[in-house]
Amino acid sequence: MADRLTIRGDTAPALGDIRALRTGAWVDIYPTARERADWPRYIDALASAMAHGVSVRWVRP
Repeated sequence: MADRLTIRGDTAPALGDIRALRTGAWVDIYPTARERADWPRYIDALASAMAHGVSVRWVRP
């Protein structure tokens, strides 16, 4: 598994991959991610990852 994942409107990792991340990993979120039909599920997975020390940041194009 990668230490850095990216979520975009057209591509995203599996929800389980996000939940499995631990301290030191990063998730980059692009503005188009909010256009995903499954966006609320990604919010839940991101909250779980952040609880385990994962850094999450919004990327400005």
